Amino acid sequence: MPLTEAGLILAVFAVGGLSFALLARRLVPRLGESGLCQLGCVLIAIALVAICVWPTPVVAIVGCYLFGLGFYMLHNTLQTTATQMAPERRGAAVSLFSTAFFTGQSLGTGIGGAIIAFSGTAPTLALAAIAILPVGFGFAWQIRSRDRELVTE
Repeated sequence: MPLTEAGLILAVFAVGGLSFALLARRLVPRLGESGLCQLGCVLIAIALVAICVWPTPVVAIVGCYLFGLGFYMLHNTLQTTATQMAPERRGAAVSLFSTAFFTGQSLGTGIGGAIIAFSGTAPTLALAAIAILPVGFGFAWQIRSRDRELVTE
């Protein structure tokens, strides 16, 4: 595939993010923070599995869209929560969030590259699809626990 086509397919990720920005006003009240985390990680997992199982340009376009939409649903919820964790130390909380996010992104790229070199792209995408689910569902559980504690106080 020419790099121009590959780049255009990857740009669809941004369209997914833009879709979240346009739909957020409706999605946030309907799903809440925990629902956004859960649906976001499920969309990412579906996208990765689809690209892994059916590696065609059409599936890649749909997968990149779903991945972008899911990523922004999950990431924005994580980032918003980081700003609320310690309001009196919001700068430090957001700095720690950014450090963890970019460190994880860097380590993930290195580890993913090593796994691809060892076993190929499909197993790496499948592993990522499985690994994202505990992140989203675990964070959703933490949000629900926090909300229950706030209600009982």
